[in-house]
Amino acid sequence: MLDFKPPKPNTTAIQAAQAFIPLINRLFLKGLTLDVDTESIARLKMTDGHPTVLAPNHAARADPAVIFLLSKQLSQQYYYLTARETFDKGKFGGLRSFLLQRFGAYSIVRGTADRNAFRTTRELLCEGDSPLVIFAEGEISRQNDTVMRFERGIIQLCFWALDDMAKAEINKPLYVVPIGIKYHYPQDMWDDIDAALTELEENILPPADRTPIERYERLRRIGVAIFKTLAAEYQYKVDETVSLDVHIEKLKEQILSHAEKIMGIDSETDVLTRVRTLKNLVDAEVYRDIEQMTEYEQKIHEELLQKFQRFYPDLERLINFISISDGYVAKEPSPERFLEVIIRLEREVFGTAKMRGPRVASIRVGEPKNLRECYDTYKAQKRETVEQITLELETAVQTLVTDVS
Repeated sequence: MLDFKPPKPNTTAIQAAQAFIPLINRLFLKGLTLDVDTESIARLKMTDGHPTVLAPNHAARADPAVIFLLSKQLSQQYYYLTARETFDKGKFGGLRSFLLQRFGAYSIVRGTADRNAFRTTRELLCEGDSPLVIFAEGEISRQNDTVMRFERGIIQLCFWALDDMAKAEINKPLYVVPIGIKYHYPQDMWDDIDAALTELEENILPPADRTPIERYERLRRIGVAIFKTLAAEYQYKVDETVSLDVHIEKLKEQILSHAEKIMGIDSETDVLTRVRTLKNLVDAEVYRDIEQMTEYEQKIHEELLQKFQRFYPDLERLINFISISDGYVAKEPSPERFLEVIIRLEREVFGTAKMRGPRVASIRVGEPKNLRECYDTYKAQKRETVEQITLELETAVQTLVTDVS
């Protein structure tokens, strides 16, 4: 496993970042602003001085910046549980890692028993000097209106911390706070949407098929063209009598089954769980520490990586399209939904998506839940309690997102 990146929060570094955030915002976030109501601020302040986990949904890449802006607004310092690969991204991975750690981020290799990350999380919660941010979906959902199923690990870590506190005779509450983040565009985005549709059409449709039609039909035509291309690539037979939604789900199943077959996995669970299992399996191997391996172990490791290369694009495609469905935009043809789908299509066609803005990130905070009040129940029924509270947390966050006007 790659080396653990511990948190090394530095007040000077955090204050400097907060001072530069307006410039960073303009350059990289297209002018992102926060909308936080007074009730949400009051709820965040309720847990001051107590061990606290902040559990936002993870709709977009900008979410960590949104939470950092929130910490600045509240004059608070947060810790951030962060995917290990985030620390090494880009040409300046070393500098990125240095700064992230000084901002309070620490690493976890997802899908593994990352003991360093688990231990650090438990220690931070026992100390309880600053809130800890954990995005409980585990991945960027790219869904502005819908929350993906939460990973149960966030609540399990909290109860392990309560175990540690009990051994140390620390009798503090431990709060988990649901947070909903939802984005909207404060200005007219239809020209940007039309331009994005035109660029996609020029790259995937022959000139004869680019006939003028209504905006939503253009979007759907692009989606159907991409689907047909993928169907041919994966040798999926299209039955014209079956709805597009059914075809989308069947194609996902075919892609997923192909990847599982390569890895020798046989699973009867739902698509999201299977995708997460595959992603975690890949991450666990990719981020192993080869310096601790024998030559033979390195050889096996390289063979596994070559095997992963055969289906990793499939896995990324599944993650990108995990929740897409026909009619999603038609139900609510807002600029946000149009661009949400366009971003997915751009990632598929171009490998990356444009950030557009400015945007407003609305933050709504739910009622903090004191897990100490559930601790006795947890000790009697551990698995059931973790699953129940995870579901309650997920439902609370979904309600917060839905209720943002």
